[in-house]
Formats: sequence, structure tokens, C-alpha cells
Amino acid sequence: MEHRTEIRPEPWAHALESLRTGHRTVLVKVVEHSGSVPGVTGTMAVVSELGIAGTIGGGAAEQQLLERAREHREGAEIIRFRHTPSEGGTLCSGLQIFAVYLLTRNDERALQTIVDTLADHRNGTLYLGPSGLTFETGTVRATTFSGGDDDWSFTEPLGLLDTLTIIGGGHVSLAFARVMATLPFRIVLLDNRPQLPTMEANAFAHERHVVDYESVTDHVPAGDRSWVVIMTYGHIHDREVLGKLVGRDYAYLGVLGSRAKVHAMFDHMEKEGVPPASLEPVHAPVGLSIGSHTPEEIAISIAAEIISVRNGKELPCPP
Repeated sequence: MEHRTEIRPEPWAHALESLRTGHRTVLVKVVEHSGSVPGVTGTMAVVSELGIAGTIGGGAAEQQLLERAREHREGAEIIRFRHTPSEGGTLCSGLQIFAVYLLTRNDERALQTIVDTLADHRNGTLYLGPSGLTFETGTVRATTFSGGDDDWSFTEPLGLLDTLTIIGGGHVSLAFARVMATLPFRIVLLDNRPQLPTMEANAFAHERHVVDYESVTDHVPAGDRSWVVIMTYGHIHDREVLGKLVGRDYAYLGVLGSRAKVHAMFDHMEKEGVPPASLEPVHAPVGLSIGSHTPEEIAISIAAEIISVRNGKELPCPP
């Protein structure tokens, strides 16, 4: 395979384009990991004569695996890469298991379905093994890897599994949606003001709805894949919305505002009969404390906190 380092677009789209134009195309996917590693289970890269799309975490492992992919000629193989700390090198210590798979024209239909599903902001399940690659739309299976080096299978959900609901369509909301659009979240934007310029300009949200905050629960899904940030245009509306949502099950529920505003709002809600214990899980003021002031800085602080919660506050070892 000709050695090219051009960085290509989204990996699945790159794989489909490469196959259709007759280029040898190799998928490299982390199918299991343990310990502190640069690329966790599910990260992937596609290597072809057109270039490289995606990443498996960087560092020595990525360099070696990409070279291996360029030489890979047939079928699939499992490669285990153990990271050990070294002076002047990586600080990672753990295991990555990679699947290296030569894509063929038989995989083209599945790849097209994956690309269409991701473009439509839907989801499905990927199945990968020595015999090939398949994709089932509309179903979400747990990520699993089983078997040995010659007889193995990998299952992974693909698409936007988590929903981020932003309640409030102002300037911070616009900046926040822009940042979160780079992460795997389906973004839903709600506001009670029709024809709000910043909401109409928000092309980063997958859905935008003008709603009555009295019925906001009808538009916010509950569950451990639902992430909610309240940032309306006034503390009265923030309190109204939070009062409707508090006590329900979410992966994350946050409210934008100063500490003084949050304290006053919580105090008012408790006096109205909201149990203090139900307010404890609320992230308020929302975001990490980084001295942010501008909408863009505030957006980054909120995104960082959500990433921290989503990753269990265990960040991967840098390459």
C-alpha cells in the first residue's frame, strides 16, 4: 500500500469512498482495552491508499498498527499491544486489543448503511469478526469482545446514543451547541421564544423546538443517556424548568448561573417544598471552574464537565 499521510474525513465515509474507488482499505479498531491506554474500546482508524481517517489513540501503538495495516493483505487478525511506562516515553500502562480487517466489496452495503445512519443521526449495531462486517440499524447492543485470536467477535453500538437537551437558545447556548456538536451527542434545543435570532442561527443542534416551559418534561427524555443543561433568559424560567425536571433520572442535569443566583434559586425552591436531597445531584453552577466569562469560554467549561462525568472522571493517558 502506498504510504500516504493525508488526513481524511469521517472514517466510515472514508472507508466507503476508498472501496468504491478501488483502493485497498484496512479497518483498525480497538476491540478491547484495560488500564491506562491512549485509545479506548471502539476507537478506530481506516487506512487506505487515499490516506488515513480516524485515530486509535496516537503514540507508539498507533504508529506500529498503522504500519501493520499498510502491509495487511488478507482477512482479519487480532493484535495485542501492551503499554509499559518508559523513561522519556509513554506513561501509559495497560493493554489494547486491535482488530485489523481488510475491507472488501462485500462490505460495501454495510458501510453505506453505516454512513447513512450516522448522517441521519440514527443508531445501530456493528458486528465484526473474521468472516466480515455487518450492521443492524435501529438496535443498540452492548459493546462486547469475545473469543480467541482466530475465532472472535466484536459488537458495538454506533451513532448518537446520548441526547443533550439545551433549554434556552441564547448566545451561550449557541456557543455550547457548537462545541458539543464535535462530540457524539444528539443535540436538542428548546426555548419558549419564537423567532429568537440566536436559536434560528443555531445550525449545530439536530432539533430546535419552541415549547411552553410548563410542559417541558414532554420534550426532555429521562434515563442514563439523557443530558440536560438549563440556560434560559432569566432565573424565574430557570427555576420553573428545574422545578419540572428535578427528581427525574438523568445522566446529567445542570443549571447555568452564578453561585449567588443558584443559592437563591435553590433556597426559594426548598421553601416551596422541593426536597433538598433532590437538588443535590444538580450541577449548579454548571461547568468546571476555569474563570470563564465569554459565551465560548463558558461553553468549553460546561463541555469539559460533561466529558468528565461521561468518562467517570478517568481521562485516558495522553500519547
